[in-house]
Amino acid sequence: MIKKLLIASTLSGLLIAGLAIAETEKKVETKAEVSTDTPKADKADNIIDSLKKQLTKTFRRAPDSLTESPISGIYQVLYGTEVVYVSGDGKYFIAGDMINMESRENISKLAKRSVRNGIIKTKLKDPIVFKAKDEKHVVKVFTDIDCPYCAKMHREIPALNEKGITVEYLMFPRAGVGSKSYDKAVSVWCAGDSEAQQTAMTIAKERKPLDEKKCENPIKAQYELGQEIGVTGTPALVTKTGRLIPGYMPADRLAKMLEADSKPKSAVQKN
Repeated sequence: MIKKLLIASTLSGLLIAGLAIAETEKKVETKAEVSTDTPKADKADNIIDSLKKQLTKTFRRAPDSLTESPISGIYQVLYGTEVVYVSGDGKYFIAGDMINMESRENISKLAKRSVRNGIIKTKLKDPIVFKAKDEKHVVKVFTDIDCPYCAKMHREIPALNEKGITVEYLMFPRAGVGSKSYDKAVSVWCAGDSEAQQTAMTIAKERKPLDEKKCENPIKAQYELGQEIGVTGTPALVTKTGRLIPGYMPADRLAKMLEADSKPKSAVQKN
């Protein structure tokens, strides 16, 4: 998990920390020597291998992904959902979004969404589901039992279901593991079958007394999953495309956003 493994919480912080370490230890950068006779594919592989070694030495961790970008000589580096670009010789880093001006696609955001989706598919554990009868969209919602805006969103569950939106709740107690909010999340999840969990969730969101329950549960794993994909507050919504939407959004607006999110759109459009 990036938060635990990297010195800073953002990739910009990681770069600064890594470069400081490199300077302190007086590491000498070396360029990869590639024969002009090397086939193009092999040359690219050699450059990627060289860059991986440089990044691992500098940042004490290999990147999660390192691939050629659409710009010749520039490579895309991913540490979790953080994206940066690096020159083929490893001397220059570029922080910011890469946008294809012809297709209007935001290459950087698409990469983050893809990584986020991959992490969720691999590590998603036992959400509490409020399923729409005529399902059109599924949104994963990281929630905190004691979050006022989470409670406000929960009151709109019937409206969301009516619009064909299934809500899959994942617990994200902002105060952390072992907090009162964490214990409430455990009690909700341990309430019983799916119907009992739904009832307990509603009771908890309405600030009504909740029976304390304990059992083997995925709350810690869900909390860590949220941290890994970039959740910093609640509610935090993740769409089918891997888009992360921070904060409360009224049902009507969310329905329109989910519909738009499922279609190709310009990278320069808002949201």
